[in-house]
Amino acid sequence: MSPECAFVLDHYNDYISGELVAGEVARVEDHIKSCPNCEKFLGKASRLHGRTVGLLRTSAPQTLRNSISSLLDKA
Repeated sequence: MSPECAFVLDHYNDYISGELVAGEVARVEDHIKSCPNCEKFLGKASRLHGRTVGLLRTSAPQTLRNSISSLLDKA
């Protein structure tokens, strides 16, 4: 495994989450242009991340939202 592949594997979650600095983003993006394995891995990881995050997002019950709004109005 090349050092650039290792970098992608070590930082893919931060890349997908938008937590890398610009230079690191460029490093990942430059690498995946020339490495089909990392490009494929990153694509799959990104899709999985999107599905997982979507499952974790739930709406608070209306009663809880009303209670919070009421407390904020009183503050």
